[in-house]
Formats: sequence, structure tokens, C-alpha cells
Amino acid sequence: MFKVLTLDGGGIRGYLSATILANLELLLNRIDNNTLPIGQRFDLIAGTSTGGIIACALSVGHSAKEIVALYEDLMNEVFTPVSDGIFEPKYSTESLRRHLERILGDATLSSVTTDLCITSVDVQNSAARFHKSGYFDRNATRLDEKLVDIALATSAAPTYFSLVDTLHSRQLCDGGMVANNPSLVALVDAMKLTQNRLDDIALISIGTGEQPVMPYDVTRLRDGGVVEWMVDIEPDTKTAQLLQNIQQNRSKFKMGMDYLFSNQKTFDSKGSPLLELLMNAQSKLADEQTRFLLQQNYVRINPKLNVPIALDAVRQRDSLKNLADIDEEQYERIRKLLI
Repeated sequence: MFKVLTLDGGGIRGYLSATILANLELLLNRIDNNTLPIGQRFDLIAGTSTGGIIACALSVGHSAKEIVALYEDLMNEVFTPVSDGIFEPKYSTESLRRHLERILGDATLSSVTTDLCITSVDVQNSAARFHKSGYFDRNATRLDEKLVDIALATSAAPTYFSLVDTLHSRQLCDGGMVANNPSLVALVDAMKLTQNRLDDIALISIGTGEQPVMPYDVTRLRDGGVVEWMVDIEPDTKTAQLLQNIQQNRSKFKMGMDYLFSNQKTFDSKGSPLLELLMNAQSKLADEQTRFLLQQNYVRINPKLNVPIALDAVRQRDSLKNLADIDEEQYERIRKLLI
């Protein structure tokens, strides 16, 4: 079997993906009395956004346990706002870079021990940009791309992080804009490598958790405009009050006085409804299509979340820990495909 691992985007919910992999890594190693990092059990790993970060680390031999520790280390620092996110990105790309450099160092696409495919988007040309190791000859000219730069590019979510330049590409943003669930992207390449023999391909897909409801107020979107769709503004802020006053056609003087003397926080948000909708809808579609094509050779692990968790909801990190158990049916199917 040609074995493929794919990893969804989802911001801090990547902590759940890494924990699932760590549990799976431990279980599989117990079966064959091994200490093998789980990435070494696959022929190709594909990742998007937070899943792209995990994929990069797996591809150079890091264990899932090490990646869980990386997430526990970086989440509070990286997701400490450096701005309110209105006129510039909310978080620091350089803060994330420092943490990634500790685990990826100077590794490039030529350094991987498991083939790698990472998604991003060329903003200038509105085109998908895939960063691939040397499993196709045409990839050879880009193998000097640093994994740190690629990981930053795939996770550069609009409004959250700045656009990223790599050695061979410019103005890249989050791969979740094109393939938040990269299963189909990876499957197409696997089909090319196996001469379209679907029966010879096994694909394990790890999600970042299925939301019980979306982390935004759908009623506001029904008749919403640009503001409502682009950002879910917290209601107890000056900005929310100002927008409400504008909608009610209150006098400019009254609005100015209310804004000036209010003790409320100026701005806060739960993220972007448009971004969340885009990423979640395409993840579900990719899941359905990959499942149809691969049938029993496909396993998707994507636990249902207990509460809605936005891309940057660090305070809810601990609620992810208890969702990473693998049920017996999934475990047996994965064991048969991988061992």
C-alpha cells in the first residue's frame, strides 16, 4: 500500500490533531514493539495551516509527542495579540518563526525523510501554491525552500498573520483558502505515483475537530454586510456600540460622546465568520469526496468538539485534550492499513 497522512488546518485546534497522532503513535509502537515516529509509517504527508506545521515536523522525523510539546510551548506566546487586528495582523509572525526554528532548524524540502506536500495560496495571482518534496522530478528546482518558511506561509491566515515570502515565492497566505482539508490534493499525487491504482492507496485523514455549531452568530449574518461577514465583533465593545449607533442613524455628536466616555474595551472579536465558513465547508467536501474514492482504504479522525472553538481560542486548549482518544473501530482499521 502507498500510505498517505493528511492534516487539516484549524489554528490552535492543531493541538488536538497532534495529540491524536501521539496516541496513535504510542498504540502502533506497542503492537510492533517499536519506537518509530508516526510520520515514518507513511510514504506521503500533506498538511494545511496548523496541519502543515505538524506535517513539516513529522517529515523530518520528529515524534508526535514532540509536536504536542511544541504546541503547548508556543500557543500562549504566539496567540498573544500585538494589535487589535483592525488595521494590521493580530499576531506576530516572528513569534511563531522563533518557535518553528527550534524544531525545524534549517531543514529544507531536500531534508525530509518522508515525502511532503504543504498547501498555501499565492495572493497576487489568487492561485494555489503547493510546496512538495522531490517525489516528482519537476519539484527539483524548489527543494532548497526552508521548512520554516513553508510552515509560516501555510499558516498565514488573513487578519491573523502577515503574508509570507519564501525563497521561490512571494505574498503567500494560509493554505486553508484553497484546501483546508488536503486529502484530495494528496490523493491526486498518490494516484499519479501509483498509476491511478486506488486499491493500492491508504489514506489517514486527521481533522482539528468538528464544531458543534459555528463560532459565530448566524442570525447576524442573515442580512449582514461586509462588517458582519468579515469579523464577529464582540458585543460589549466600543466598536460594536458604534456600529449599532450608525445603523440606528444616531447623531454624530451623540455617537462621538458615547465612544469617548465609554469604559468598554475598544475592539475584540471571535474571528472571521467568512474564514471559518470557508475552511469548514471545504474540509467537509474533501472528506466526502475522498471517502467516496477510497472507500475502506480511507479513515477520517475528526472528533466532535464539546463547544465551538475559534482558530485562536487559546483559553479553550484544555478542552481539546480529552477528545483525542481513538475509538476501537478506527484503531483496527488504521492498524490493518499501516502494519
